[in-house]
Amino acid sequence: MIKVCHIISGYYRIDARVFQRQCKSLQKHNFEVSVLTNDGEPEEIIEGIPFYSCNKVYNSRIKTLFVASKQFYKKAKIIDADVYQLHSPELLPLGMKLKRLGKKVIYDAHEHMPMHILEKDWIPKPIRIPLSKCVKWYMEYTLPRFDFVITPHSHVVSDLKNKVKNIELIANFPLVKKINNFSFEEYSNRENIICYTGTVYPYSNQQLLANALQRFSNLKYDIAGYIDSELLKELESIISPSKFKFHGRISFNKLHDFYNNSTIGYVLYDYKLNLGYKLGSYGTNKIFEYMEEGLPFICTDYTLWKEICDHHHCGIYVPPGDQQKLEEALSFLIENKEEAYKMGQNGKQAVKKIFNWASEESKYIKIFNSI
Repeated sequence: MIKVCHIISGYYRIDARVFQRQCKSLQKHNFEVSVLTNDGEPEEIIEGIPFYSCNKVYNSRIKTLFVASKQFYKKAKIIDADVYQLHSPELLPLGMKLKRLGKKVIYDAHEHMPMHILEKDWIPKPIRIPLSKCVKWYMEYTLPRFDFVITPHSHVVSDLKNKVKNIELIANFPLVKKINNFSFEEYSNRENIICYTGTVYPYSNQQLLANALQRFSNLKYDIAGYIDSELLKELESIISPSKFKFHGRISFNKLHDFYNNSTIGYVLYDYKLNLGYKLGSYGTNKIFEYMEEGLPFICTDYTLWKEICDHHHCGIYVPPGDQQKLEEALSFLIENKEEAYKMGQNGKQAVKKIFNWASEESKYIKIFNSI
């Protein structure tokens, strides 16, 4: 069997893209899969996939960035995989070391890192531009020496395709196992609950929604995922406790029940350089999970998302920061239940036919077979 080791730095160990999609797909196609991480959790086996941990863990993200390559190298050599897939830019030097050992290396660009650096608040402004340029140069030096680069972002493909010979868009489309069928009557009998899942980013227009909720006496808001404690306190100070519930992280298997209690999905991001600015990205899996679960949704008017909404009539897009447009979208979905239900059903069919992991899985496995 071909041995594949995923190395993740700074990610949740059963990450939706890395573990639920990629690792399980490799396992299904008879690759021997393992994960090496520095999350501080003990070594274990999850659903037949071994998780190895670094012996030393650093609480400081900055220190982790500087020592990641050295931190992982010894353990990666012991694992002795045939192919290593790296998931963070601080692991690029590690990739070069592994190439010198004769290993195959794949890099998964979860972000457009040079652009992402320009938007990171914790990096002092005076060094963002020079640091971004340095990272861009180093990525353009290392990535052509790897065996393949994959990414869920079409703008990353566009930026790298002239410099990297082997690059492929692998989108975060949902794992469609069983389509959730429910009647209009069942949908209309649900409480009016708008939901958000995953990491609650500072740029996800949470305060905008919190303020908009004040205009609706019959609308609640549920969040399932991770949120900064200060942002959570801010939302709790704006939204009445009877209208807001934070569930924390819930397991992948319990997501269906969470969605089954909701009526609208929410994913209103700002225009971010890392997300292609107004272009948007296929890397955000929330929009596709809402579609899979038959929920109409409100999203950013990114070009890629507008095309999905317009072509499949499954969601409403609004400009980030526009509270009036957001309130209009909320009013429409609350007051027009039949249309909201139809939009949810349209999204479900679009996922079933087009936006599903099966189409991406075949491309992903083909890459491993090719190298």
